[in-house]
Amino acid sequence: MISQAWLQFKYSWKIWIFSLPVFITSAFIINMCLTNYFNFINSSWINDDILANTQLFFIPILFGSIMIPIVLKNTVREILNGLRKQNNLQVILGLTPEYLAILSGIELSIASTVGTILGSIISTPFAQMFYNFFVSTQGSHQFPPMTIKFSFQSFIITLLLITIVTFYSGYIRSRSTFYKIQKNIENMNIKSNDRFYYTKVIVMLILNIAIIAYFLSLLPERLGINSFGILSILLIFLEIIAISLLIIVCGKTILLIFSKIFNIISNRFKLSLLNLATYNITDNDDIFKRIYIPVAIINIFISGFSSLLIDLPDGGDSGTRTSNMVVFLSAPILITVANTICMMLLLQEKETFEMKQLFILGLRPLDIFLKKELEILIYSFTTLIISLTCNFVLSLMFVRITQLFNKTMVWINIWLPSLLLSLAIFVLMSIVAMTKVINTKWDILEFNIDTDL
Repeated sequence: MISQAWLQFKYSWKIWIFSLPVFITSAFIINMCLTNYFNFINSSWINDDILANTQLFFIPILFGSIMIPIVLKNTVREILNGLRKQNNLQVILGLTPEYLAILSGIELSIASTVGTILGSIISTPFAQMFYNFFVSTQGSHQFPPMTIKFSFQSFIITLLLITIVTFYSGYIRSRSTFYKIQKNIENMNIKSNDRFYYTKVIVMLILNIAIIAYFLSLLPERLGINSFGILSILLIFLEIIAISLLIIVCGKTILLIFSKIFNIISNRFKLSLLNLATYNITDNDDIFKRIYIPVAIINIFISGFSSLLIDLPDGGDSGTRTSNMVVFLSAPILITVANTICMMLLLQEKETFEMKQLFILGLRPLDIFLKKELEILIYSFTTLIISLTCNFVLSLMFVRITQLFNKTMVWINIWLPSLLLSLAIFVLMSIVAMTKVINTKWDILEFNIDTDL
């Protein structure tokens, strides 16, 4: 079985290699934290009083370990979509979903091993920088200055942890996919829509309204200002999670609404490229779910937690808050960004056939690029509107805090991250689209040359 998995991995390595950004980033975070931990506890400068500070090294690992199975769900799905013909053939030939799921788990584990080695190598020099960050923000009395060296223990633990999580996640996700493939082949049916969609939307809306209503009530007067200062941070964190879940549930619906608006504009002014772009968005809305929704969630997390740097009672000094924000958010943000890059690579491969068709139909490269730019513009615009709307909801909570504690609301912490990240994803996707159009054009030219010969 292992030899067969290795042969299949070598045959389809170009697809499996697209998962490397997730594994490199995960290994980078985990190995860096563990390297600091082992150097910290083995240092002669450490006593029992400051040994408790090691918990800061494990928080990124905890959040990173939670994020890995979540992002691997999308990664495995897109990889299996890229291998759809091969997988369907194997199911038709009689291979069981259990067997194929184990093969997929092993193949994903091979990719994770390569990514873990690369990520661990990269993390070693950054471990010193990460520790120096704690020294500067927490103080040398909490983190004595020391030289961070490579830890073989951290490398082995990182390799085992990522391999086990990867194999389990790959097995569970691919097993479900292969059973669906088998069922569809036997019954020749199509996947039905989510029957509980409206129920999920209603539940998420009620949850968000309940948190905000509770926050804006007379709670501070009942609990006292100092107690409310601590509770407010928890409520804001819960609201960020609740808004993120709402975006995940109904993000594609919001995209289709904006796409319909742009479609009406294209029909009104007879803009054929915009019309083609809106049609393609409606037909391939998974791109928004895999790439742009994670960006919107990152926007909200950064905006919300950067605003928590305002002076609240019992919140510690600014250095402590900064280090806490980095500790809590660095792992989820980095892994989500890596997942976005991975999805970008996988989903762009699916567009090669469509671009070749457009070239064959006689469209110029500039027309194809403009069509892609219009798609990206609609995606980015929808992401920006979602982010700004959610940030406006969060700003109501921060205004409430600043009024209670006689502070000044720092509005730039709410709006600027959304604007910058939306602009960044627009530029990045534009570069990817331009590169894809150019490469596809050369493929068409080479095909014509070979045909003439």
